[in-house]
Amino acid sequence: MCSQVRSALRNLLRKRKIESDLDAEVRGYVDAVTDEKITAGLPPDEARRRALSESGGMEQLKQAVRNHRAGMLAESLGQDIRYGLRQMRHNPAFSWTAVITLGLGIGATTAIFSAVYALLIRPLPYPGSSRLMEISEGWPKSGDYGGGLVQQDFLAAQPSLKSFSSIAGYIYDSGVAGSYSGDQNLTGTGDPIRVKAVRITANFLPVLGVTPVQGRNFLGSEDREGGPSVAILSHRLWESEYGGDAKIIGSSILLGGKAWTVVGVLPAHFIFPHSAIEPDVYIPADLLASTNLGATSVTVEPVGMIGRLRDDASIQQAQTELNLFAKNRVKGYDSLFVEWAEGRQMTVEPLHHYLAGDDREPLMILLACVGAVLLIACVNVANLQLARAVAREHEMALRGAMGAGRLRLMRQSLVESLTLATMAALLGLGIAEAVTWLIRRGGMPGSFTSGSFIADLLEAPFGKLSAAVQVNGWVLAFTAGLTLLTTVLFGLAPAIGASRIDLRTSLQNSARSVSSGRRQRRLRSVLLMAEIGLAVVLLTGAGLLIRSFVNVLRNDSGFDPRQSLTAQIQRNRSEAPQKLSSFVQQLLPRLQALPGVQAAAIASGLPLQNCPRPRRLRFGDGPQPSYMAQPRACSISVSPQYFRAAGTSVLQGRPFSDEDNADTVAVAIVNQAFARQYFNGDALGRQFGAIEGPDKFTRMAIVGIVQNVRYGGLTGTAGPAIYLPLDQVPTQGELDILLRTTIEPSSLSSGLRKAVVDADPDQPLFDVETMDERMSQSVAQQRLMMLLIASFAVLAMILAGVGIYGVFAYWVSQRRQEMGIRLALGASRARVVRLVSVQALRLILAGSALGVGAAFLLSKWLSSMLVGVTGHDPISFTAAWVLMTVIALLASLIPAAQAARTDLISVLHSK
Repeated sequence: MCSQVRSALRNLLRKRKIESDLDAEVRGYVDAVTDEKITAGLPPDEARRRALSESGGMEQLKQAVRNHRAGMLAESLGQDIRYGLRQMRHNPAFSWTAVITLGLGIGATTAIFSAVYALLIRPLPYPGSSRLMEISEGWPKSGDYGGGLVQQDFLAAQPSLKSFSSIAGYIYDSGVAGSYSGDQNLTGTGDPIRVKAVRITANFLPVLGVTPVQGRNFLGSEDREGGPSVAILSHRLWESEYGGDAKIIGSSILLGGKAWTVVGVLPAHFIFPHSAIEPDVYIPADLLASTNLGATSVTVEPVGMIGRLRDDASIQQAQTELNLFAKNRVKGYDSLFVEWAEGRQMTVEPLHHYLAGDDREPLMILLACVGAVLLIACVNVANLQLARAVAREHEMALRGAMGAGRLRLMRQSLVESLTLATMAALLGLGIAEAVTWLIRRGGMPGSFTSGSFIADLLEAPFGKLSAAVQVNGWVLAFTAGLTLLTTVLFGLAPAIGASRIDLRTSLQNSARSVSSGRRQRRLRSVLLMAEIGLAVVLLTGAGLLIRSFVNVLRNDSGFDPRQSLTAQIQRNRSEAPQKLSSFVQQLLPRLQALPGVQAAAIASGLPLQNCPRPRRLRFGDGPQPSYMAQPRACSISVSPQYFRAAGTSVLQGRPFSDEDNADTVAVAIVNQAFARQYFNGDALGRQFGAIEGPDKFTRMAIVGIVQNVRYGGLTGTAGPAIYLPLDQVPTQGELDILLRTTIEPSSLSSGLRKAVVDADPDQPLFDVETMDERMSQSVAQQRLMMLLIASFAVLAMILAGVGIYGVFAYWVSQRRQEMGIRLALGASRARVVRLVSVQALRLILAGSALGVGAAFLLSKWLSSMLVGVTGHDPISFTAAWVLMTVIALLASLIPAAQAARTDLISVLHSK
């Protein structure tokens, strides 16, 4: 082996001397044979001729020797690469067209794959992450999936599920009074700020394999009810608010109005195992002492569960054990919870799969779309290569005549294709790096705005996990594989064609003209139909998403987003109702006094947000339905001017007034859906009960009916909702501010902040946005999918148009003589145009038909993303077919017009 390597290096480094020796050796051999034949009586010229003939020719003999020389493969590859680069330099138009076309396809595919790898393939950043499982429960029949188990079930599951070596839990924003999880105010560090806090069990970090970089983890007893008030900080909060000072350990912070002692700081690389949550502060779980779930249970809050699967256990075994656990748990429930658990299903799934969530399907659709664009680009370049192969037929024939075998000719063509693909891959990597940089910039934890529209747009489907989207070693390997694949896709057909060239036929044709054979014409036609079909598929998908997006925007939202400013404030959940009422009474006049404000309101929820607080209802005094069958409605507490500020019409009755307070009769305003569902539309003046607990409810009189407002986004349905006076039903936790203005809303941001600080210096204000911005964010993912697929479709259509033009321009150039003769014999120019157009129309219609059929089969992929339109929408299919047909015909008419201007005299002169 070593001797072969040394020999190869010697042959490569001393090539000139070795070639000189080879030439001398071959000449000496031919001269020796010539002398033998002269001695045998042949004339010198004849002897020389026979010697060369028997040896196969001097150059052929040299090549045969070279083929067996060590290092010859590397040398010939170098020659092929240098020749390929010279060909690119001599044909810049073709080269740059191919490189840019392929580069766009490779760049888009690489960028989307980097997101697919980061979100769906890349292992989670925890030791042994493949053994981490998410344990959740849901009610599939009602469409409720992926919730945490109630705390009592979590406590019972920890010792019962033997398939897991350990099970940890976390509680975030349970909504329970006195809970310090969720959004909280952090004060005492200068300006008050909002932070996210999560309650975790003492074994949460050990289960994930994470150790604090400063201080310690929670002790085993600290996560129980009544445990000490200790906290662990995220590395991000530690650096931003405390300057990375190690002395923070043992110090106190004020979170939610309560003092907590800092005992640890997490590593900088730690990511919380939830797609939508990245906490700043971690506090003990405050777990109950009892696992009983009965009518006397004071606290029922969900716990997110993460378990580490034992090495000798499988997911199927864990699921079987969990099913048995769920069945046995129901036996100990109170009758109220037995009904609640009916239809419940507990699930074990890999944590990685759980975190990918709803991003999985859109990402795979995008990857398929960019793959189609790349395939169209490859087809285009393959057609260009086939056309060049015809022009280079004579060159390849001469190479074959000089001793190059079929494999050698194929390799030369493939190396040229690989050179093009490599340059395109470098361009594509640059595009992918730019796109992934924008994604990372938009998704940095803690950055509420990136300052870039594109970055904010790309952040939508990836959330905080966008920080992991980058061009790494695996993405580079994918790009390298993609480069080889594109080389095969667009280079193999020309390479095979080059290896089949016959010298005699080629030289005879070169004396007349160069034209492609029937097989090559058929191949180009098939490729052309394929790219037309792929373009039609993408155009159809884009049409479906565009129509769906238009339907979303046309949905009656029930409010007017124009000229309105919103913001959020977080009140401590342990705050007394009187203190909250005092704060609201001080803040509202200050808001109303801001310049340009028509109406100011405070509410427990805004339009487009998720249903703030579903409330159970009762009607009449007779027997009531069971717990699970009790009617429910969204419940929003609002100040008097809320409906005016929101731009929501009061259809019947009156809005709230300052007289609707704690000392007056409880009243409510309901929406149309509530009135229609529970009172057949005649709700004004009627009464219902808002259930507060077992055998406890507040009777309320309906004083108004308002139009339906959408909660949960523009795609959500407007279900029953009730609005309650904030003075009568104060809410804990998060509150929203809503201003309707006569001036530019964003200009009031500083005045709004000052008004809040004047009312409470320790109250942070966050998420100051116009309602138009909130509405735009609510459809961000639908808009992104629409724009990306529409962009890919337009690119595919342009590439297909360029391909059609190229094929028919070449077809016309090969038949110029025929066109000239037709015109000379009296054919009209219109007939010549029709000849080319009919040929093009056949291929276009065939390709479009294939595309429509494929789109019909594949449209089910988009069904879950469509609103108000079916996956087989005839308008979208027809528009895609018509648009592609028109573009393709226009592309073919350019060479058709050139054919109609053919001059026979110039054709004959050129021959």
